[in-house]
Amino acid sequence: MGEALRAYLLKESSYSLEPPRGKVLYFTGDSKKVLEEELIPSTLVDPLIPYPLLNPLQTLFYKLYRGGNVLVASPTSSGKSLIAYLFMKNFSGRLLYTAPTRAVVKEKAVEFRTYYPKEVELRTGESIIENFKNPRGRVIVSTYEHLAYALRNSASWVEEVGAVVVDEVHQVAKRWILEEVITACVRKELPLLCLSATLPGLEELAGWIRAELVIESAWRPVPLYREVKRLVEFRNEGRGLEGSQEEVTAGRLLSALFSLKKGDERVLLFVPKKSLGWKLLELAKEERIGIMNQTLPFDLEEEREPEIAFHNADVPKEEREEIERAFKEGRLGTLIATQTLAYGVNLPADRVLIMVKFFRKFGRWKAIPDSLDILQMEGRAGRLGIRDVGYSHILVYGASEKELRKELETALTGSFRTAAMEEDLDTLSFFLLLAHMYEGEQYQRYLEHTYSFRRVNPQKIERVENFLKSSGYIQNFIPTEKGLFCIRTGIPPTRFEDFLRRKSLGLELMITIRPLLHMKRFEGLFEFLKRKERFEEDLEVVRGMVLPCGRGCLEDNTEQFIFYVEGFTVRYSNIKNPPGEFSYLGADALHLLRTLREIRDGGFYPFSSMDILKIAHSVKYGINPTYASLSGIKGIGHIRANLIKESLQSLGLSAPPLCAPTETFTETFKELQEPLLQKLSLYRGMPQDRAREELRRMERVLQNNRRGYMVDDRILLAFGLFSQGPKAFRMTKKELIELLEGDA
Repeated sequence: MGEALRAYLLKESSYSLEPPRGKVLYFTGDSKKVLEEELIPSTLVDPLIPYPLLNPLQTLFYKLYRGGNVLVASPTSSGKSLIAYLFMKNFSGRLLYTAPTRAVVKEKAVEFRTYYPKEVELRTGESIIENFKNPRGRVIVSTYEHLAYALRNSASWVEEVGAVVVDEVHQVAKRWILEEVITACVRKELPLLCLSATLPGLEELAGWIRAELVIESAWRPVPLYREVKRLVEFRNEGRGLEGSQEEVTAGRLLSALFSLKKGDERVLLFVPKKSLGWKLLELAKEERIGIMNQTLPFDLEEEREPEIAFHNADVPKEEREEIERAFKEGRLGTLIATQTLAYGVNLPADRVLIMVKFFRKFGRWKAIPDSLDILQMEGRAGRLGIRDVGYSHILVYGASEKELRKELETALTGSFRTAAMEEDLDTLSFFLLLAHMYEGEQYQRYLEHTYSFRRVNPQKIERVENFLKSSGYIQNFIPTEKGLFCIRTGIPPTRFEDFLRRKSLGLELMITIRPLLHMKRFEGLFEFLKRKERFEEDLEVVRGMVLPCGRGCLEDNTEQFIFYVEGFTVRYSNIKNPPGEFSYLGADALHLLRTLREIRDGGFYPFSSMDILKIAHSVKYGINPTYASLSGIKGIGHIRANLIKESLQSLGLSAPPLCAPTETFTETFKELQEPLLQKLSLYRGMPQDRAREELRRMERVLQNNRRGYMVDDRILLAFGLFSQGPKAFRMTKKELIELLEGDA
């Protein structure tokens, strides 16, 4: 393979939809001679393309690509999805597109159905059923995690892949699992297209993936106007929130928002940390501005027409998706966000405000967000075909405009880094285990294909290998059953050892299984609760449960996880839905079910089938496993199930058995009327009339499910699939329950 062809698309390139016209201005290699090309009519390429012309970036790719691997770095919304299609058109066999989140994957699947109307299939890991049905579509759109699982387990459909597109490849700096995916593609010599918005060290990444074409673009579909201001230039809008520095900062941000937003523009305001975003929203409440969020760290006394919302990883999934829809559709004009939105679903805005906080570290200025995140956030500014220009206002706090400009000028001059270069033991132990599976005694060959681990100190590699040997994960350079279990499930050996340690201590069941959910951070719950009177009292109970586990259980947020699964959240009226990661644990519950079965079948711990199902319900719905059956009533959910649980406890009544017919619980439920009314008033702050209406809703839920069983349908089916394979699809619920009761 020769040296990669480098092409630079200049920002002076042009593109217009009405009328369709534009130019491509670029140069290649080290030559600075500017070349000019006409845009290519889409009818000459493919009649399915819904635009009259390829834009400058697409035109340049179409003209220059002649095969091999490609790296394209270009601003957000510059048409990289169509580049993926132009790339995939060159290959036969199954085509694979992978992206970081389920939301992005679903968005891209819709786009690709323009070109492959009946051939696009999703693989997100949301449904364990996916693993029992081979995809029939030619184009698979997958999350990184699901693709990694398929690769390491040699799924049959992966062997048919003819080309791979990796979107948001800069995520390799934050997520080690993407390095596993790219390494697998490089080893298999699969044609690879890597797409990125902003990325330093392009040459290093291009060398790793063996790119034959590298396109770097400074062109934006909508020109960007950037203004840099010091935040202190804006007065503090706060009225009743004087005091802390964060409150004053929120007041200045609200003032900046009022000053810079024009008319009916859609505006994004990026804040460097979640607590500041919540404080800003609380200030908006004081200013009588309508708030769209329902689950908040403070109480909302009155509802108003939504004008503003806060989007971050801790917002419950249902609320976050509604906020995204409202902003896209123009029903919501102002959206506060953290940097997670900059890398998430496509939500373009007319104007973007970015607060950048500077501080000194080791004698040098550091910025939050960093320069790469700032460039990514700016990518949201501009709506093609709607506004002629996008506006970016960078609000500097703690330093001068000069320091920020210096930071931005050097943004893309650094070296390429990956998350795995942190060399934490979790990641290193897992990659080394993979290396032994793929290459045995020659495991260094696998490490050479990675970007990060060929650089690791050999002594550290030796220490981790000795750990894998002494702990029984490898023997004679081959993974043991214990090692293969970790590879199949994706659980790092270090985390599995922690699980075994916790089991040996005889800790509470849910404390023990926390390491098996290693991909979850479980860090967003306490932000919503810490200002409430009873929080310290409830936290003390949870810490008493977790304390025997040791320091590690505090570092991995086990206490937040236990707070949730014990249902303490029901006592906080501001929690309308479980926040953040806690709001979408359904897929994780199914994967955990599979993991616990493998732990049992591998002889690592003798879980019963009923225990496994109870744990899965506990994780998905946030309820103590003893009361898992309550969450199995369709439509009950986290809050109602825990209200019923506490009412049963107050009367000294036992929980109904998991999988029992729902109608067997109706008489017991009648006994719970008074304690439920009391708890709806005490915990949820409901007046008597609303409490009685909520009680009637719960009665209707029970009535509607009277012919059913107290078990989650998806969890029950997953159990059947793991026991019987695809045969379970043809089994009734009653047959699946009988299978469960008869399982060892």
